[in-house]
Amino acid sequence: MNKNEIKYFNTAIKMDQSFLELLEKKDFAYITVKEICHEADVNRSTFYLHYETLDDLLKKVLNI
Repeated sequence: MNKNEIKYFNTAIKMDQSFLELLEKKDFAYITVKEICHEADVNRSTFYLHYETLDDLLKKVLNI
């Protein structure tokens, strides 16, 4: 794996972890992309490079 691929996957992991932390605090329906990005310290555009919607992130985290 090259340096860019490692960075890509590490960013996805940060967003996944931030999402899970937010899920511990509040219901899925009240979580926003903005909150996930803030917690993961990434831009919204980065979120959308990885996922199309919050539902996609949920499916990925739950391995659906």
